[in-house]
Amino acid sequence: MSTVVRIKTPEGILNEEQVKPVRLEDSVYQKRKDLLTRRIQEKNLDFAVLYGDREHFANIEYFTRYDCRFEETLLIVRKDGKTWILVGNEGMAYSYIIPYEVERLYYGNFSLQGQPRNNSSTLSKMMEAIGIRRGCQIGLAGYKYYEKAIEDKEAYTFDVPYYIVRSLHKAAGEDQVTDFTRELTGLPDGLRMTVRDANEIAFIEYQSVTAANRVRKMLKSARAGMSEMEISRQSGADLRESMTYANILAGRRSVSLGLKSPDDFSVLEDGSPMTISYSTRGSMCARSGMGASGYDKLGEDEKKEFDGFYENYWHAIASWYGAVTEGATGGEIFETVHRYVGSEKFGVGLNPGHCIGMDEWSNSPVSEKSQLKLGSGLHFQCDIVACMNQPVMTAICEDTVVIADESLRNELKSRYPEVYARIMERQQFMRETLGIALHEDVLPMSGYNAVMFPFLLDRKEMFALEA
Repeated sequence: MSTVVRIKTPEGILNEEQVKPVRLEDSVYQKRKDLLTRRIQEKNLDFAVLYGDREHFANIEYFTRYDCRFEETLLIVRKDGKTWILVGNEGMAYSYIIPYEVERLYYGNFSLQGQPRNNSSTLSKMMEAIGIRRGCQIGLAGYKYYEKAIEDKEAYTFDVPYYIVRSLHKAAGEDQVTDFTRELTGLPDGLRMTVRDANEIAFIEYQSVTAANRVRKMLKSARAGMSEMEISRQSGADLRESMTYANILAGRRSVSLGLKSPDDFSVLEDGSPMTISYSTRGSMCARSGMGASGYDKLGEDEKKEFDGFYENYWHAIASWYGAVTEGATGGEIFETVHRYVGSEKFGVGLNPGHCIGMDEWSNSPVSEKSQLKLGSGLHFQCDIVACMNQPVMTAICEDTVVIADESLRNELKSRYPEVYARIMERQQFMRETLGIALHEDVLPMSGYNAVMFPFLLDRKEMFALEA
């Protein structure tokens, strides 16, 4: 039985990794659209209609590279692959980012309030002009599907604005429109839930390193007396798209609120909890723990709970990495983690591990007794959130991995040898320095994976396993 120990932090562990930018290739989007067309055919549909808005952009972006920056958008794909995108005033020019042939249609009511509507047609008439008529079978995808019906059967429950659903009902017939979201983000075979190309892995690695570098810089710069906003300014962050709010939180109140953004008024005190997280599209990196420079800065209640809380937590992290591999079930991952943080005092309520994409949480195969198997191409977050109320202590050590079988690893090695070499070095570090029995098909996306310090303001020691 392995035990958690503290080792001297290797030199340079908080230094930024230097990697070259990677862009998702046009061919990746074309392949994804081809997969969508094939799924439409397999489900005996005539059209798939995908809804997106500023927050819920990921389904449309996945197939087009277009995200919904100000306006709602509909992407419509016919069973033969012909594609339309419906946009408002400000989406039209931006829609030319789509890397394949698509017909652009203007729908004025997608524009912001007060903007010109330019005499656009009604939505139901536009549907009819596209070819959506009575008797057509339509698959409609919103942001999420529902495991249990809300008011109607699951197939007829839509997370899409009512006027869009109503327009489709008017054009095709109420019984002809069914939910298609599960085909995109359902497990195990939703189209968005598998990485299929080495270019995608190289892109994820670049985004993951970028996120980890920002967290490293903030943690390295954090000092008692700094406000949350002052810490955030140390990130060196650029203005690239993110997928969720950054959390730079100092003190019990901020940390207990969880999702709060940094402000100018919350100041880090030596011995108080803190959280630092940053996301890019494709990855999130987060650390939460005690912003302390040592035991003497903790309160008496914190001292009593500190070792048991954080050592058990990191044991769960290490065990998560050791359990994840192609063919493992979500239930096995859940059971492994809960051996260490299953008691009520750890407050683990969310799934210990989830899928990620351009949005922060697309689904999760990990739950109690889940028989869903992890497959090659899974884009996965090690994300276990533990929290204690009395005293206030939190623990997060969140990073990104991709599960890749031998064929996908060989493709990565051939096309992106530098990326592959970095991943091999990370695997070696996790096995030899951290003591984690990492499977060869688990690809750590940054050199910061599983690195956790007992004291966030004194990073001379870090957790590891000793056999």
